[in-house]
Amino acid sequence: MDELFVGVNLFLVCLALALVEVHIEGPHGWAAKLPTWRIDKPWIRRLTNGKPITGYHVYINLVILAFLHYPVIVSKWTLAGELRVLSQYMLIAVWWDFLWFVTNPYFGLRRFKSANIWWHKKWVLGMPADYPTGMIVSAALWFGADMLQRAPRTTMGEWATLVGVIVGLTLLTAAAASRLPRRAADEVAEETVDSDR
Repeated sequence: MDELFVGVNLFLVCLALALVEVHIEGPHGWAAKLPTWRIDKPWIRRLTNGKPITGYHVYINLVILAFLHYPVIVSKWTLAGELRVLSQYMLIAVWWDFLWFVTNPYFGLRRFKSANIWWHKKWVLGMPADYPTGMIVSAALWFGADMLQRAPRTTMGEWATLVGVIVGLTLLTAAAASRLPRRAADEVAEETVDSDR
């Protein structure tokens, strides 16, 4: 596997998902204003770091998982291959979410704070707890695939290269996005009133 190309591909998937979702949700994250079903029980919120489960998020994640599994389906399925796919899915979940904030004209990095983001309840080191958790799970899945293959060496360096490529391209995107005009919170209120008319 050429990690550089795979890393660029994973980044482009994250960026495309983030941009599509910004256009769908606008300033109202976690499908707050979308006509979708929600399961919002206390036990669900404990499992999801304070977020309800929405139909929108269930279906978009199923689509992502289906596309990621295509290479596994057309080749011979192995548990190690499955763990690699799930590891990449966790990378996508983390970086797609972060890129939503980076590219969203109503947020950007200056508003990337717990006070502005109701759907991420737990934060650590200035980021939603889901991010380091997702990265740890991704690394563990990748390492698990290594253990199943009983290779003479680990391929964690390949995983680190994927992460490095995604981080580097995200930093470039953040630098470019910081130059774009941002929309003020009062514009959100005006748009909400206008759309309700």
